[in-house]
Amino acid sequence: MNDLSTGRATDRFDLRALYEASRLLSTSDDRAAVIRNLLLSTLSKLLVTRGAVLLFDPLTQRFRVADVRGPIDLKPDTILELPLPASDQVLHNAEVPEALRAYGLWLAVPLMFRHRLLGLLALGRKATGQPFARRELEFVQALATLSAAALHNALLIEELQQANRDLDLRLQQLDTLFELAQEFNATIDRGRLAHLLSLALMGQLLINRYLLLVRVETADGAATFEVLASRGLPSTLPRRRIEQLGQLEQPLLLNEATDDWDWLRAFQLHLLLPIRQQGTTQAVLGLGQRINGAPYGPAEIEFLYALGTLAASAIRNTFLIEAQIEHQQLERELQRARQIQQRLLPQRLPEAPGVELAAYALPSQEVGGDYYDVLCEPDGSLRLAIADVAGKGMAAALLMANLQACLHVLVPLESTLEQSTAQINRIICENTEADRFITFFQARYTPSTCQLTYVNAGHIPPILLRASGEAERLSHSDLLLGVLPDACYKSKQLSLAPGDVLVLFTDGVTEALGPGDEPFGEDRLLTCLRTHHHRPAQTIVKAVQQAIEQFTGQPANRDDDFTLLILKVLPS
Repeated sequence: MNDLSTGRATDRFDLRALYEASRLLSTSDDRAAVIRNLLLSTLSKLLVTRGAVLLFDPLTQRFRVADVRGPIDLKPDTILELPLPASDQVLHNAEVPEALRAYGLWLAVPLMFRHRLLGLLALGRKATGQPFARRELEFVQALATLSAAALHNALLIEELQQANRDLDLRLQQLDTLFELAQEFNATIDRGRLAHLLSLALMGQLLINRYLLLVRVETADGAATFEVLASRGLPSTLPRRRIEQLGQLEQPLLLNEATDDWDWLRAFQLHLLLPIRQQGTTQAVLGLGQRINGAPYGPAEIEFLYALGTLAASAIRNTFLIEAQIEHQQLERELQRARQIQQRLLPQRLPEAPGVELAAYALPSQEVGGDYYDVLCEPDGSLRLAIADVAGKGMAAALLMANLQACLHVLVPLESTLEQSTAQINRIICENTEADRFITFFQARYTPSTCQLTYVNAGHIPPILLRASGEAERLSHSDLLLGVLPDACYKSKQLSLAPGDVLVLFTDGVTEALGPGDEPFGEDRLLTCLRTHHHRPAQTIVKAVQQAIEQFTGQPANRDDDFTLLILKVLPS
């Protein structure tokens, strides 16, 4: 009767213990409290002096010590590699993994919920030295089952709370990125952009050491990387180091880096993030350790990518905007230069008895190197000039202006064509580099005698089309201007008759390219002149322009400056 009463009392005690443990576990959603209650309940009820709870990480397939009690040389957060239990059955003595027995733990109970392994409850021997009774093993297994359910609920709550925290963080980061995008787009001051980047890194991730390299297009069309923002680091780096950073294609943790990156450890950088767009590294964000020592997780790296992309794009845009502003300023300067150059050419051709004059000049760029002029000399003669400066653009235009000034100064001095050409040549040689030269032709036509005297300094021979249709080329030529300062020039003289047409032109007329890159050529020019030579001078100029445009299918000045000057002797 006594034994039966004692057994029933023990049963009631075990049921009461399970009930009390269940009540404690069901009222707690704190993982640490669940683990603590499990350990204290088993240690007290089984008279065990040492125990530990290990949680299982399914990603790493390893166990981490969550809590320990009693005299045991095992600390929380210790990582253990243990064989996975085949079932939820209690393991004791030799069935316990050796790694646990080494710490004096001889009983292991899997914590499983619906076939999901959550961890292990590991216990030492009983303080009495007696083995565990069957009812004690059943008790601890039942308690482990209750605890696994409570632990599963606590883990779910933790995961939900972490998910909410992550969501709040993402929303905060999105708000930050949206505000920064507005700030970045509102300024082209790179100093301001660097300051905004510093505030974002410090405010969001507690980073006070960084550098930002951005890919910059150079004037020759190449690309290089420049340190455009930094804090706590040098603002300049050796060129070879910058290029090494620019070749980075994958994120790099410097504690995992090879010897090639040892030099960066001196700057206390921890993470390198390449910002890539369209398969090319456009920027590199280098970051130091966070002030709170927290690691860079996936969420932080994703935020840094977005932030780095915003900052790099904004900074690159400042260069594009500056280039656009410079381009617009250059266009305005070129437009003003074109207006000035157009004023250097005759605004109205002079009139002389017995002749018609017509001209047309159009540069291929905003400004050009072609020049023509018609001036009245003191004795009533006409000075005709045409020139072609080597090259195009502003440099050629400046040299053309120099030539125009020289001619306008020398014509009133009544010097000979040989003298004025030699003087212009000396001035050009003294004021230009050796690779700059000018082809130049000038002539004096005296209406009263119909005499034409000319000097040719390397220019294309003008065409003299007689009234009969016979063509002559004024082929006598001397050295171009700007080659030798002491060059000498000789003149030639001939007589013109009524109906004769003198045609001065630059190579943009005859070298205009048509189908198959075939030049218009002097033969086509001569054919056009013969067809229209009986018509007024201005009509002849227009006919040549139209013939070239019909041949090329493009404007007459598409490939080169186009300049044409015609003098026609009228019938008596």
